[in-house]
Amino acid sequence: MKQEKKAALAEFHRNTIQQAAEQLFTEKGVTATSIDEIAKAAGYSKATIYVYFKGKADIWNNILVSAMIKLKEQVESALAQDISTTQRYFAVCEAVVEFSEEYPLYFESLLGAIGLGDDETDHKIFVAGEEIMQAIGQLIQKGIEEGVIRSDLKFPHITFIFWSCISGIIQMASQKEVYFAHSTKSSIEELRQYGFETLLNSITV
Repeated sequence: MKQEKKAALAEFHRNTIQQAAEQLFTEKGVTATSIDEIAKAAGYSKATIYVYFKGKADIWNNILVSAMIKLKEQVESALAQDISTTQRYFAVCEAVVEFSEEYPLYFESLLGAIGLGDDETDHKIFVAGEEIMQAIGQLIQKGIEEGVIRSDLKFPHITFIFWSCISGIIQMASQKEVYFAHSTKSSIEELRQYGFETLLNSITV
């Protein structure tokens, strides 16, 4: 019982520090935020921060773990709906869009390089990413079984390409929103939707 209380208290302190850091990272950016500022915002001494984390990078990586798990849960929730394969695909696209808009800083970071699991936090991010890829793969496989999607697709290559394209469409649309609106007089939503439809059409029968 004593050990459980100690673990729960440590988890409370870690969460408090992460929440304070997350707020600062969102407001100022990761690079511009110092450990001293995190400690002050969390209400701890700098020394206490180092009791629970190796440093700012460790805090950031743990926040990314939480973000990746949240993204995975949103994707899985979209896929769990009792609707057609095509509808589930667009539900996944919308779930990723919502995540990117709610957590733009994390979304961009999660699209970057991720280790293969040598570090504990890298491993957690890697596992969550693998689970998302597997879910996307199952969606495509279900479409093949239903005769909606081509059966000549190469796995797991198509899963990786599809996930990369969905993420890339969202990121590109966000970064080029002003240019696209000026050039086409269309909205970012229309650009994303056309991108998602074009991607799906590339593998449907």
